[in-house]
Amino acid sequence: MRRAVLAVALMLGACAQSGPAAERGFFGGIGAAISGEDQRQAQAIEGQAQAAETRALQARASAVQAEQRQQASASAVRDAERRLASLDRQIASMRQNLTEARASRPNDPQGAQLSGRIEALDRERAAAAAAPRADPATAQRLERQGQELNRALEAYGRL
Repeated sequence: MRRAVLAVALMLGACAQSGPAAERGFFGGIGAAISGEDQRQAQAIEGQAQAAETRALQARASAVQAEQRQQASASAVRDAERRLASLDRQIASMRQNLTEARASRPNDPQGAQLSGRIEALDRERAAAAAAPRADPATAQRLERQGQELNRALEAYGRL
């Protein structure tokens, strides 16, 4: 009797069709249940759903990171624009200080050299400010050059 039940179960398992349960019929459904096909399909669908959810979470995280990078970039550009505007004011002040320092020695070659450096710095600043997007590295470099030039101007004024 047990052998007969086992034989029937094996025959039903052999009849198991893959595919949706609604298309298998009674014996196909029994066979799929015995062979574990339904469980394997459910696990595969669940795995696909988990993979899709993981991809969606990764895409959202990437989008958030991209937005943060864009905001940081926009902030850096605004900061560079402010630095260039501040440098413009510093250059105007340096020009005035140099004019005052050169008043007592108009033919001094060091004063002429400082004047040329101020003009060069101003041209670079104007070019950087005219660019579609202010480059933070360029603004920082020009700011350092302005500081060095200001120190040289102060030393010239003390002479």
